[in-house]
Amino acid sequence: MGTASKPITIRSYGTGQAIIQSADSYGFYAQNTAGIELHNLRFEGSGRLTNKNSGVVFYLDSADTHLNHLRLDSLDVSGYRNDGILVGSWNGLSGYADVRITNCQVHANGEAGLCSYAFYPATGLAHHDWYVGGCTAYDNAGRADITNTHTGNGIVLSGIDGALVEKCVAYHNGWLNANQSGGPVGIWGWSCNNLIIQLCESHHNMSGTSKDGGGFDLDGGCTNSVLQYNYSHDNQGPGYLLAQFGGAPAMHDLTVRYNISENDARKYNQGAIELWSSGDNGGIVRANIYNNTVYLGATADGSAPSAAYITSDGITAVALRNNTLQTAPGLPVLISRTDAGVRLEGNCYWTPGAALQLLWNGTTYSSLSDWRTATSQETLDAGTRPTGLCADPSMSIFTTSSANSTLSTATAGYNPKPTSAVVGAGLRLTVEFGLNPGERDFFGNPTPANQVAGNIGASEARAAPLATAGAATPTAAWCTIFPTIVRDEVHVVTGQPAALVEVQLFDLMGRLCHQWQVPSGQLSADSPGLALPTLAAGQYVLQVGCGTRVQRQKLVVSR
Repeated sequence: MGTASKPITIRSYGTGQAIIQSADSYGFYAQNTAGIELHNLRFEGSGRLTNKNSGVVFYLDSADTHLNHLRLDSLDVSGYRNDGILVGSWNGLSGYADVRITNCQVHANGEAGLCSYAFYPATGLAHHDWYVGGCTAYDNAGRADITNTHTGNGIVLSGIDGALVEKCVAYHNGWLNANQSGGPVGIWGWSCNNLIIQLCESHHNMSGTSKDGGGFDLDGGCTNSVLQYNYSHDNQGPGYLLAQFGGAPAMHDLTVRYNISENDARKYNQGAIELWSSGDNGGIVRANIYNNTVYLGATADGSAPSAAYITSDGITAVALRNNTLQTAPGLPVLISRTDAGVRLEGNCYWTPGAALQLLWNGTTYSSLSDWRTATSQETLDAGTRPTGLCADPSMSIFTTSSANSTLSTATAGYNPKPTSAVVGAGLRLTVEFGLNPGERDFFGNPTPANQVAGNIGASEARAAPLATAGAATPTAAWCTIFPTIVRDEVHVVTGQPAALVEVQLFDLMGRLCHQWQVPSGQLSADSPGLALPTLAAGQYVLQVGCGTRVQRQKLVVSR
C-alpha cells in the first residue's frame, strides 16, 4: 500500500497516452488499498454491450478501515458495461478520504460515467474530503436490462462528507434507462453532507422513461449542500431537482443559487426547477432557492413543462426568492401541488404575449395579483407588503443551444439590460432573511452589499456584463482580512475614519454563524483579532461592511 507522501504512481511514459485494453474485464482494480495515483492513461473496455465490469475500480470491504489518498488525473475511460470510474465501500463506515478525480473523460459506458457509493443504510457517512474537477461525462447510455434502479448517470456521488464538484460537464447520458420509478441525472449526489456542485454544465441528458433525465440534483439524504453557478440546458428532465426518496435519511439545509436553466424539462411535463418529497424523515427541510434564471421555450413534442414545479407536500421551510421565471405562451411559470411548507417572495414571472399560468394547489390563476390576493404568496410583513413582479426581464436570450455551447458563449444573453425591471428589484437576502448570498453571481459579478437591493435572477450586472463565468471580480479592497486559514481568531484591518464596522461570519449555506459590531478605530494592524466562536472545521465567508462598502473573504477553519 502506498501513502500520501509516497504513493504508488502509474502513468504514461514518453509521449502520448498509454492505452490499457481490458476486453470484458476491469481496466484497473484495487481492493482494500489506497495511496495510489493514476495519471494520463486510457482504459478501453470491449464496449458496454460486451464488457462485464467497470473501468477503474477502487473497492473497500474490510471492517473499520479508513484509507487515504487517491489521485485519478487525466484518465480516459470508455467501453465498460457498468461504470467508467467507480470508488466505493461496503462495510459499515469504512471509506476513502482525500480523493481527487481531475481532468478525466468518462464516456460510452453503461451505468454511469463516474460514481461513488458506500454501505447503505448507515448511521453516518463513510467517505470524506473529495474533489472532482474538470471532468467530462458523456454518452453513458444506461442499461435497458436493469429495471430496479436508475442507470445512465453522468457523475453521481453518495456516502461522502465534504465533496466539491466543479468545472465539470455532463451531456448526452441516460437514454436507455429502464427504471420506471426514477431516472438518471447529469451531475448529482445523494446521501452526502457538505456537497457543493458549482461552475458545471449539464445538457442534453435523457431518461428512457418518464422520470428524470435532468441536469443537476441534490437527492435523498443530502444535507448542508449547494448547487451554484451552474448552467443546465436542453435536458429531458429538470434542470435543478431536489428530491427526497422513500426511506432516505434526513434531508435539510440546501441552497440552489445563481444558476441558469435554459429549455430544460423537454419531456413529460416536468419542471425546470423541481421539488419532490416522499416526506420520509421529515422530507425536504430548509431549502433556499434564490437568484436563479429560468427560460422555457415551447417543446417539440407539445408537452407543458413549468419553470418551477413543486410536485408534492412533505416539504418544510422551502423558499424561492429573487428568481426569474420566464416561459413561452401556454407554459406555466409555476405549478405547486401543495400550499404548505413553501414561500415564494420577490420573484419575476413573465410569459411574453400571454397571461401567466400559475397553478396553485388545484386552482389556476392568470395574474400575479390574483394569486397573491388568494394565497398571500409574494407578500411579506403578514401580507401587507406585496413582493414579486410580472414584468419583462429584458434578457437577450440565446435560444439556439447546442452540444457545443459553453458557459462563456451561451449565457451572456441572461444579463438583463440596464433598464430591465429586475435590476435592483431583488429582496435584500441578508438583511431580511439572514442569508449570505455568497461572493459572486453566475457571471462572477460581486453580490450586493447588505443594504443594497440586488437584481432578480442569476446576474447582478447593472451595466456592462462580465464576459465569462470565471473568477469573481471583488469590490476594491478597503480592508484587509487575515489569515485565511484560522483556528481561534481572525484579524480585520480597515482604513476607515471613525465609523461602526459590521463583521459577519457565514457558512457556505449562507447561514449567519456570528457577528460583531466594532468601531473602526479598534480594527488597526496592532489591534487584537476577533475571537471566533466554536465552529466545525470547514469553509466559511467573513463579510465586513461599513456604510455601502463591503468586503468578503473565504476562511478555512482548521481544528
